[in-house]
Amino acid sequence: MSRKLARRADLTAPAPAGQPQAIRNAVFGVSEDFPPVIEVDIDRIDRHAHQPRAAQDDASLEELRRSVERHGLMYPILVTRSGEDGYALVGGGRRLRVFELLGRSTIFARILGGDPDELALVDNLQRKALNAVETARSLDGLRAKHGYTQDKLAEVVGKTPAAISRALGILALPSDVLDEYLTLTDRVPPTTLEEVAAAHDEAGRRKLWALARKGATARAVAETRQALKRRDPGGQDPGGIVLKRRAAGAAVRGMIQALGKLEENREGIGAAERAALDALRQRIAGLLGD
Repeated sequence: MSRKLARRADLTAPAPAGQPQAIRNAVFGVSEDFPPVIEVDIDRIDRHAHQPRAAQDDASLEELRRSVERHGLMYPILVTRSGEDGYALVGGGRRLRVFELLGRSTIFARILGGDPDELALVDNLQRKALNAVETARSLDGLRAKHGYTQDKLAEVVGKTPAAISRALGILALPSDVLDEYLTLTDRVPPTTLEEVAAAHDEAGRRKLWALARKGATARAVAETRQALKRRDPGGQDPGGIVLKRRAAGAAVRGMIQALGKLEENREGIGAAERAALDALRQRIAGLLGD
């Protein structure tokens, strides 16, 4: 939607006399319960009165800024009308702050009706972030789908390469640990799980996980990991086995996704593809036979 069109087609404007609301909605192609969306001047928004979030993390704001700069605003902020010509912010304080940091003068907003404090609370309750394992699996799936390097993946999602590396490292944890974590997401923060995954071998990860599930902080887990490292200085991933396992796991997951696409297009398999698949089958049999 162009800026000019957004300003001229104000869906929050009352229906003209003789034009019922239902007719106006039909003209713009929206349902009767669709919250109106307009482009709002940022200086007309009161962003302090109804925000449950007490503080904003500078690092996460920078990640969001990079994302908005690359992809634009994915979701409008939420506001209610305030006074004759103003709005009160009820959801999207970080997005609004990022637009200010980027020097933007307007932002798209959904106009809601009702009690602003209640709307702000409901908005925060409804937006449940992905847990650490869901995030890691989503990132890994995106990397496999597009063949991204970690640096490219970091650029695409607006995070640092180091943050991506830590997040993906979680996938090195044993499957039973990952399954148990999914029942304890409210007790084990992502940073703590990342420290558990940073141990140099499975035995160390299991020891650290036993501490984490009992409520140990990320700092305590990190200190224990360093202590284990000092006691076993030779256990520094000899031969790069951990990295090789991660690479092998990513390769297998990529093959599984590719096979899924191949199954969807089975009718397109010709003689050349059959020959290539037969050769691939022999190579897989050789790997499994080792």
